[in-house]
Amino acid sequence: MSHDVVIVGGGIMGSSTAYHLLIAEPSLSVLVVEKDPSYRFASTTLSEGNVRVQFNLEENIRISQHTMRVLDTFADDMETARFRPDPSPRREGNLFLVDEEGHPSAAAGLEKQRSLGCEVEWLDAAQISATFPAYRTEGIVGGTLGRGDGRVDPAAMLRGYRAKSIELGVEFAEATVTGVLTDGGRVRGVRTTDGDEPAAAVLVAAGAWTADLVRPLGVDLPVVPMMRTAYVVATSVATAGLPAVFLPSGVYAIPEGENTWVSARSLDTDPVGYDFTPAGRKRYVELVWPELVTHLPAFDRLQVETSWAGLYAVNRMDGN
Repeated sequence: MSHDVVIVGGGIMGSSTAYHLLIAEPSLSVLVVEKDPSYRFASTTLSEGNVRVQFNLEENIRISQHTMRVLDTFADDMETARFRPDPSPRREGNLFLVDEEGHPSAAAGLEKQRSLGCEVEWLDAAQISATFPAYRTEGIVGGTLGRGDGRVDPAAMLRGYRAKSIELGVEFAEATVTGVLTDGGRVRGVRTTDGDEPAAAVLVAAGAWTADLVRPLGVDLPVVPMMRTAYVVATSVATAGLPAVFLPSGVYAIPEGENTWVSARSLDTDPVGYDFTPAGRKRYVELVWPELVTHLPAFDRLQVETSWAGLYAVNRMDGN
């Protein structure tokens, strides 16, 4: 059987694309091929689910604005006869602390965000200290606060898109795609561990695995699978009323529970590959914790409770 479209990868991008294809054209025959329906190593389920409009690039801002509109009606839109997803949006806000060096870029980003209708405000150092006493502002000139930013449950959104697309007629198959079939310079389908799947069009939504899959076609994507580790830490800092905080160095801390935070730091030297072993506690102690203590003094005493590692598809051209 030939399909109109075969989608490689059933994470949130693949499942969302399948859903939108059927909404646009209900007669389409769409097959999604996912190698691991448990999504144990999927970037979707390993994501922290932070949603924000605080970007300097207009395209990123508009994507985030669209995402927030989708969230407003997501549960209703994705409800099926047997399942109603709950993405659990929590808009506790994102606070980006800005030092003198980063001030021009932050000011330009703030101007762009406001020009597109985003509700982002500038707080000087004194205002940050008065509003959020837990945060120390030495060396900081101020910060940008998006009160509508926050977190969602990525796994719930994935389940919502997947369940609704199945209800609309999308097929899901468990198999590993080993290559894209071509004939006469045109794509003709995909080869999987369970056999060939002919299709008029193929969409690759394999995230960090995409570059390896399309390279044999002569497509050299500047994208690498970068492994990043996030840590869950328990502290004496009560999270109630506090926004997620992002430091100039790239270290961040996101409220998770009553006294629990998720924190991490992304570096250009993070390992590239498909090893999902989290970096050890030593990395946190040496690269994350000292920065946090500078701006959150109560982090001087904490306990690393657990950690996990996930892939980020990093574009080597611009670091996104």
